Order: sequence, then C-alpha cells, then structure tokens
Amino acid sequence: MENLPNVTLIVLNWNGRSYLDTCLSALTQLDYPQFDIILADNASTDDSVDFVTRTFPQVHIVQNHRNLGYARGNNVMLRDLRSEFAVLVNPDIVVKPDWLRELIGAMIADRNIGIAGCKLYYPGEKLLQHAGGHITQPRAMPDHRGERELDTGQFDVLTDVDYVTGAAFALRSPLIEKIGLFDEGFFMYFEEADYCARARAAGFRVVYVPAATAVHDESATAVRGSRAYLERFHTGRWRYLLKHFDVETILSATFAAEEDWLITLQGDERIAARRAYRTILAGLSSIFNARMNNGRTEIEPNQNSLIASGMQKLHRLALAYPQNEKNLDELAARAALREKPFTSSTPVLGPLLAKIRALWADVAVKEYAGHLFKQQSAFNGELVQRLREIENNLPLPREEWQQKDENLGTIKQQQAEIDAQLARAYQLLASIQSRMLRLEEKIEREASSSDTHAND
Repeated sequence: MENLPNVTLIVLNWNGRSYLDTCLSALTQLDYPQFDIILADNASTDDSVDFVTRTFPQVHIVQNHRNLGYARGNNVMLRDLRSEFAVLVNPDIVVKPDWLRELIGAMIADRNIGIAGCKLYYPGEKLLQHAGGHITQPRAMPDHRGERELDTGQFDVLTDVDYVTGAAFALRSPLIEKIGLFDEGFFMYFEEADYCARARAAGFRVVYVPAATAVHDESATAVRGSRAYLERFHTGRWRYLLKHFDVETILSATFAAEEDWLITLQGDERIAARRAYRTILAGLSSIFNARMNNGRTEIEPNQNSLIASGMQKLHRLALAYPQNEKNLDELAARAALREKPFTSSTPVLGPLLAKIRALWADVAVKEYAGHLFKQQSAFNGELVQRLREIENNLPLPREEWQQKDENLGTIKQQQAEIDAQLARAYQLLASIQSRMLRLEEKIEREASSSDTHAND
C-alpha cells in the first residue's frame, strides 16, 4: 500500500437522496489507497439514511437531530477528526477517480497549504463552474474564476485564491488546531469564504488544484434564486464583509454601493435583503466579537454606531418597496367613494334627462345610501393608513438586541406574525373592495330604475 495519509471524506446531506447514489458510487471507487466516508445527515426527511444504510454499508452514518446548516453540520464531524486531512463534499458532487489523489498530493507537497479546492464543471463537463474564487469589493460579491467558460486549459495552473467552494473543500487538521472550526453564525453560504480568509490571515495558503476535477449539480438542494436562498446568501454576505472588510470601506463604499443596488430591486430579492439586514442588525454584537477573534482591528464605539445606523438605513430603504408604495397610493386615491355623475346619450333631451335622474337619486338613493358612502370612505381611509404603518414601521431590533445574541427563532416568528398581519389586511381590503363594487352596482340599478320612471 502506498505511503499516503488516511483521509476522512465528510458528505453533509439534507434531503439529497436523489444525488447520493452517484455521489457515493464515485467516492467508493476513488483510486486513493485509504480513506473513510462519513454521511453527516442533517435530519433528512427523505429516504437518504435508509438508502445509504442498504446500499453503501461501508459508509459510516452520523445523524444530526435537526438541520444544522453547513457550518455547524460539518463542525460536528471536524471536532472529532482523527485523520490528518478531511475533505468536505456536497452530495451533488461526482468526482473523478484520481480526484482525491491529486487534491491531497498537492497539500502533501506543500505543508503551508491549509485549504485546497478542485476544478468543478457543470453537468455535461464542457463548461467550467469553479476554478477558485475571489471576493469583490465593496459589496463582498463572490466571483468564480472561469464560470461558464469553455475549458481550454486556461485554468490549468495551481493557483492561490481568495477561497474555494465548500462543495469540495479539503483542509488539514493543523489548520483546525490553529484557527478553530467554521463560524456557526453562518447557516449556508460564505462560511467557506470566511474560513479561507481566516486561514490566509493565519499564514496558510488557500489553493485551487486544477488536476483534481469533479462535476457539480450546483444548488441541487437549495433552489437558486428562491427567497430562502437569497435571504441566506445576503445574510452570509454581510456577516462576511463585516468580519473582514476595513471599517472605512464599509462606512463609505460598501453602504453607498448597497444603497445603489437596493433601490433597483423588486420582488423576492428585496424582501430577502430586508430580512437579511434585520438578522444582521440583531447579531451585530456577535459579529463584531467574531471580527476581533479573527485578529481584525477592533471597531471603535463610534464606528459601531455608524455601522448600526447604516444597516438601519438599508433596512428602511428595503421597506420602502416601490411597488407597495404605488399600490398604497392607488388605494388611497380610491378610498373615498364618489358619486357617479348621471349622463344620457339621448339627443337634445339628454341634459334634461340626466338632471332629472340626478334629482331622483337625491331623493331615492342618497337618503338611503349616503351614510354608507361616508362610513365606507372613512373606513377605507383608516385601512390604507394602517397598511402604511405596517409597511413603514416594522419594528427594528431593540437596542439591547445589539448588545447580546438574540434567539433567531424569535425574530423569525415575529417576522412571520407581521407577514400574517399584512396578509389578513390585504384580504380585508379585497373584501371591502368587493363590497364597494356591489354597492356601486346597487346604486346604478337604483339610478337606472329612477331613469325609467322619469322617462315614463
């Protein structure tokens, strides 16, 4: 047997049953001499665990009691790591037989390499998906080298990069001993970029190894572009940049660029951004503590306040949803019921007939429905005002939330309650509009009837 170190392969899974067969089949056929495979299951509700138990008895299974996310789910395994190397693998990855040999071989050749990633293709193996990445400023947007480019060998040199994707992420145990585990403040997205930044700050290299190749069915277990995906993405992005960017950059370029981007948004991404800002506001204290633990410069109290104010401004801007404002303005304009003027197409006598109909309506209709007009108009106005208050005054996290970690579940529950209030309010408005239409039809019928009497 070759003198190569044992490697622990950790496949973190959540409802990835449809990908596990191809993923684990490829891993079990690696040409590397000695490795262990662990399926760390984040409380899947599909047939993942039973399938692996039946089909891949050589795979060790660890079941978490709930979906812990990427950082915490992998940390469970890394705390007890007994091999010199570990490779984190997503279940939607299919590796080549020499993938592990090339990946670990590069790390053995240079002990300063703390993290290594591989060349990833989109399904079909023609277009590149990832050849290492870097984080752009000022908004901390990720940029994958070579993304959607045809592979012509342009990225075939081992290269130091800002980060490698967590879909296939190799690390050595001395790195864990020096910088610790993944930051569990990340649930999904940017945790690997954060870990790579911490590794580089500690003097380790982060490299892309082109000879190690795999196919990645990107975001197979998370709907890319969905509101949940976008909320987690932007929450992770802001946690990352607040931990690693210079404060001066954040206060100037980052906030300005974020505002310019935010005012162009509508739909799910605007809602997702708003919720991400709320989550970040609630956790500012813990984020600043994590920043200091990474060896970054301490944030001064006045800078702390400026960052909090900047986040609150972004949150308010996200609340001022242009389409909602337009809709509420239209509702406000229609809040007061107005009498429909009487007209007639009858030649010559038309104006006289219209006047007679109006006089008859004054007697037969207004006496009956006038008070309903006033009551409904007042109610409509109050309802529009209430909707504005709900839209514009969703509560920001209390000041004390910024001084200690707050239960994220409580915040999400409050958000759900507010969303439910909005839904009920809009349902009520729809009911009122229906009543208004029925009332207008009734008045029209009464007016028509009076017109007939007048013509008689």
